[in-house]
Amino acid sequence: MQSAVTPLNSPPRNPLNARCSASDVLHWAGVPSHASLETDAVFFGMRRVLADGTLVREGQPFESLHLVSSGSFKHVQTDLEGYEQVLGFAIHGDIVGLDALGRSWHASSAIALEDSTVVVMPLRELLPLCKRLPALELLLHRAAGTELLRRADTQYLMSAPISEVRVARFLLQLARRQSALGHSDRRLRLYMTRRDIASYLGVAHETVSRALTALVNSGCIGVSHRDIEIIDETALRELQRVTRGRSPHEAREQALLHSQARAQIHTLAA
Repeated sequence: MQSAVTPLNSPPRNPLNARCSASDVLHWAGVPSHASLETDAVFFGMRRVLADGTLVREGQPFESLHLVSSGSFKHVQTDLEGYEQVLGFAIHGDIVGLDALGRSWHASSAIALEDSTVVVMPLRELLPLCKRLPALELLLHRAAGTELLRRADTQYLMSAPISEVRVARFLLQLARRQSALGHSDRRLRLYMTRRDIASYLGVAHETVSRALTALVNSGCIGVSHRDIEIIDETALRELQRVTRGRSPHEAREQALLHSQARAQIHTLAA
């Protein structure tokens, strides 16, 4: 059986090739201004991970960091009963494996959500290079800082007691990440499944579907399979600030039910 992680065999300097330069890595990571003739001369290997393939496994010895050059991954942890908890998502320019820094093993698994390509940066090569090339050291510091900010974003998501608000925050965060890559912040492509989103947000699968339907009905978004269009960004941003009680949509539904009940009582009384 063919492994889900296979080396690529193509001519150099193409994102789908066997090798890329450290300058390519800096460009993909969002710091192209730090590329130089020195980083042009340093090369890393690349690998392809097929959809549903495991790039790194929870508990696996920590040997390399991986930068996503194309595709996407989910970070997961599995409990003793086999339940898979989604911790986050990695897309183009993100570094996979940062949770293993400071220890000798990976704390979570990284599973490809689609056919993806990564840059393999072995620690035995990367750490000495960081001493010689400050741009690579900056890359690691920037990646670690970004990871901390994303964990804060996750806490912000989870602080919302209403699922509709959690989904609104998730969509806005995804829009920001897409915008940072130069893509539209209005038309989003959900590379993860609704079940993955539910696990990440700490809600039931059906709850995510209901929340998306509620956002559609309130005019905030449009949904077509895995494509999301943000129609009313202002309303979505207002919704994400709701921290307690019912969401505006739920409040409107409740008011409508009360109105209908009063109308029925009035009809019976007549």
